[in-house]
Amino acid sequence: MPSSCIFEFDRPEPIYYSGETINGRAILTTTTEKSVNEVYILFEGEAKVRWDEQKSRTSNGKTEHYTEHFRGKQTYLNTRTNVFGSGNLPAGTHTYTFCIPLPLECPSSVVVQYGKICYEISVIIDRQWRFNNVFKQPLTVLQTYNLNMSPELLMPLQREDVKHFCCWPCSSGPVLSTLTIPFGGYAPGQKIRFTLEIDNQSSGYDLDGIEVKLKQIYKFQAQTPHHKTREQEHSLNKSCQQERVLRQSKKIIEGALAIPAVPPSSRSNGIISVSYQVILSIDMGDCHVDSDFKVPIVIGTIPLIQSAVNPTQAAEWIPQTPDTPAGAAADLPPSYDKCKPPTFEEATNFGEKFIDIDVDEHNRTDDFIPRYPMYTNFASPSAPPLTTDEPDSPLLQGAPVLSHPHNATAPVIGGNSNDRPSASYGWSSNP
Repeated sequence: MPSSCIFEFDRPEPIYYSGETINGRAILTTTTEKSVNEVYILFEGEAKVRWDEQKSRTSNGKTEHYTEHFRGKQTYLNTRTNVFGSGNLPAGTHTYTFCIPLPLECPSSVVVQYGKICYEISVIIDRQWRFNNVFKQPLTVLQTYNLNMSPELLMPLQREDVKHFCCWPCSSGPVLSTLTIPFGGYAPGQKIRFTLEIDNQSSGYDLDGIEVKLKQIYKFQAQTPHHKTREQEHSLNKSCQQERVLRQSKKIIEGALAIPAVPPSSRSNGIISVSYQVILSIDMGDCHVDSDFKVPIVIGTIPLIQSAVNPTQAAEWIPQTPDTPAGAAADLPPSYDKCKPPTFEEATNFGEKFIDIDVDEHNRTDDFIPRYPMYTNFASPSAPPLTTDEPDSPLLQGAPVLSHPHNATAPVIGGNSNDRPSASYGWSSNP
């Protein structure tokens, strides 16, 4: 049988926040003695961008078509630790421990069509006169974004728009619309509630309805053959209401957009960044251009306390992080739900994914899907459970299932720890 390697971490699932330390061990099993130059553990965190564009040029009166390949790469972490020197690696089981601190500025893991941000730990057997044996384990890293540390996000978002149907001399009265969102930032699992006030002062036109969307925008920056950017958008959720607003009338429309499992908004200008917008479209009827306007919004990993249904108890639900004020987090252990794999629909609807052609096809991890936590009942973030039907791991004994800053807690209901609100990790079909 060929050699194998199992990675064990200090939590059931390899999901970490920036600022945490990745603790674990690699259990390498070899069936025969191997002559090696060395055995080492490699941890890499990097972003890659790639897309192709079809171009044409004219030379000597002839048109030539060609493909321009845009590429970009950015390295965040690259650590290497030798665990066995040159010589004969005996057959059997070899256990190597690792401890890898994550910088606070590490961007969140993402996988999309034109690029990815990935973190992988590998055990590499550098063999003499043979191909290396490479064993990889990808993991999810999330950049901590505590919205409570940005007081400007407490301010309501309001956007006003004025739309005219026609020009003079056939002009009609304007349509005045005001979109209000209570806060400037939310976390996955929460709902963005909105209020739309429409004043149709037109004397001859009725409005046929509205559509409000939550949109995710990825920005990619290529470095070669020259600097170029491109964007990719995903519609995450939408609210359509067919309420007509008659001429010379006013109407107030309310609704909500649920935020799915998505990575937090980017806070650094790397070669891959993600942002979010709420987009309002008003159906102005036939023969008229619809009225559209956009409102930028921030998605974080820890929600605003004030956005809870009961803000007085919300502080007990906020996890302790490097940028959380002292005393703002609870000391109770979290309640964990069953962590399930993605459904078939989620896996197949993930969209066209980035294929890392720079890596040998036998060592690729292109099937890996990052996992993003969601809050339920406002603030209990998801976390995988420690199942009781699996053998106990020494790495999990005497240690929290998920250390801070991930493990937000919920108040105990009736003194029973099993009655805490449940939560589960989200699998993002729209990364």
